[in-house]
Amino acid sequence: MGIYSFAIVAHSGAGKTTLGEALLYRAGAIDKLGAIGAGTTVLDAEPEEKERQSSSQTAMAHFTHDGHSVHLLDTPGSMNFLGATMGALRAVDGVILMANAEPGVQSETELLWEALEQHGMPRILVINKLDKEQADFDARFDNLREIFGTRLIRVQMPWGTGDQFKGVLDLVEMAAYDYSAPDKPQKTDIPAELADVAEDLRYQLVESAAEGDDALLEKYLETEELSEEELRQGLVAGTQQGKLVPVFCTAAQTTVGADRVLQGALGLLPDAETRRRQRQAQEQVPEGYAPESADNPDAAALVFKTRIDHYAGKLSYVRVFSGTVKPGDELLNTTRGETERPAHLYKMVGKEQVEVTQLAAGEIGVLPKLSHTHSGDTLSNPKHKVEFPPIAFPTPVLTYALQLGGKGEEDKLGAALHRMIEEDPTLQFSHNAETGDFLINGMGQIHLELVLERLKREFNIEATLGQPHVPYRETIRHGAKAQGKYKKQTGGRGQYGDCWLELKPRGAVDGLEFHNAIVGGAIPKNYIPAIEKGIQEAMGKGVVGAYPVIGIDATVYDGSYHDVDSSEMAFKIAGSMAFKKAMEDARPVLLEPILELEIVVHADYMGDVMGDINSRRGRVLGMDSRGRNQVVRAEVPMGEALTYAIDLRAMTSGQGYFTQRFARYEEVPAPIADKIIKERQAAMGE
Repeated sequence: MGIYSFAIVAHSGAGKTTLGEALLYRAGAIDKLGAIGAGTTVLDAEPEEKERQSSSQTAMAHFTHDGHSVHLLDTPGSMNFLGATMGALRAVDGVILMANAEPGVQSETELLWEALEQHGMPRILVINKLDKEQADFDARFDNLREIFGTRLIRVQMPWGTGDQFKGVLDLVEMAAYDYSAPDKPQKTDIPAELADVAEDLRYQLVESAAEGDDALLEKYLETEELSEEELRQGLVAGTQQGKLVPVFCTAAQTTVGADRVLQGALGLLPDAETRRRQRQAQEQVPEGYAPESADNPDAAALVFKTRIDHYAGKLSYVRVFSGTVKPGDELLNTTRGETERPAHLYKMVGKEQVEVTQLAAGEIGVLPKLSHTHSGDTLSNPKHKVEFPPIAFPTPVLTYALQLGGKGEEDKLGAALHRMIEEDPTLQFSHNAETGDFLINGMGQIHLELVLERLKREFNIEATLGQPHVPYRETIRHGAKAQGKYKKQTGGRGQYGDCWLELKPRGAVDGLEFHNAIVGGAIPKNYIPAIEKGIQEAMGKGVVGAYPVIGIDATVYDGSYHDVDSSEMAFKIAGSMAFKKAMEDARPVLLEPILELEIVVHADYMGDVMGDINSRRGRVLGMDSRGRNQVVRAEVPMGEALTYAIDLRAMTSGQGYFTQRFARYEEVPAPIADKIIKERQAAMGE
């Protein structure tokens, strides 16, 4: 019996969940076919998935078929939930990639293809929705082959299209499968009117399959023929080595062709042991981490997903890469140095838990109620410690300020979001003490709107999304000197502190560089730290717009003291006074955060994207090609990019995507700085 694991991946709307449901139905794992529109699918089981009729999490379904143990992962297609897909790819040994038979290639498909290439992932490709009015299998195949190359090779062709789609022609068996009665497909002869086309495609298939094996190629060059068994042998070798991507055709909604896709996946994609041997040849592991393909008799597993169930509690989804995990086993979380001991083990069919007595190498299952474990962590036998490389979850690209509707909800908010972040590593939350904003970062508008829905439904927290305050900074452009003298006499002991400071600019870098240049005891040494502390506190609010100050070199070089009245407090106040006076004379300026963006768009949208970058006061750093897409590297002020994730998708009809990182602070142009300062003063006045 082989152990297989497949992820179904595709752009939104390609029919992943529908195909997954059809595969389960054809395999006998479910006795009734669910429908997305009715909210009855096994794989889209979360309330928000049923409401939106779209996957937002990776769902798992385990079943057996022809004696094989099959673990199926249904992944989200939207870029908003890309993190879930990236996690799933670390757990499986093969992929069923899907595309619509209708016109157009979604950018998500190209992004997913790149991810599969990076993982060296064997795959088959399914062209779905051949029963739709605009379906055109040949045009779609040619379009995909133009983008992804000649590795794509037909192993099937459709028997009719649109409302005339009645079955598939198998080019390996040279037989037709008639689905006129969908639950009882009949194998029959290829119709005479399609025989010549099928023969031509079979010839191309044999030629491609022969190239995957030297012995087969030699025979093919001599005879121009291969037996059906030899053809399968070549297809398996080519697919598992990544040299070929066999293409299938379906109408998943009516299950037409679904059984043939399942047979194709089990026949062509590698099982767990085959894939382990493959990874040994391909795997590049960062220093300090263990390879997932190592020969290891002891248990080692990677947590690729976390879900917190209202009734079952925290569920950690794991892929076991070596050894066997049993209930009650002591497992070391080598990522965090904590010990776990799961009392139960489960395999899942959607949300249904099926308890099992063990999880063997190659299997995917669930460990409940682990106290210290998060997505991306490694669990291993304490006597054989290993740690796998962490999962490369994508970085959030959209930030909003959460605006709460009721009093006292701040306390509940932190706990609620902490739970949601455990489930979704692409979600980030922080409180900016400087601006007072509760900041939430995610992969896109839909991602963050879903957070609001869950806050309301699960935690009764009312919140809306608002624009966050940009964390501006202030600095100086020239040097300046000033005296700070604090003298207070109110009867009895007074307060006296006197210091002279020299400020110099250090550029847009964090922190204060402080120097003591006092000679001759003008200020006793024990008061110098108080002066530095006074400067640091004064840097919390600059003189331009009361923003924090950065990039300061400060030297105390003179001053005076009083034997009785001087104190640390007095010199702290004096240091603060001297700093503020000197800063006013040192040409203070406003700084803004600059983001570096990497934008991936089709060439058709390049003009709009470049114009938009210029309109945001951005500058282009460079451009490269990636497949049929262009990659633009640009720098844009944060204040101009707060809604860029939304704007880019609108500008490119949903085809563009980007990543971002903080680059540095830069001076704000004077007219824009004046506007920002006026708005700041008005807000502070209110």
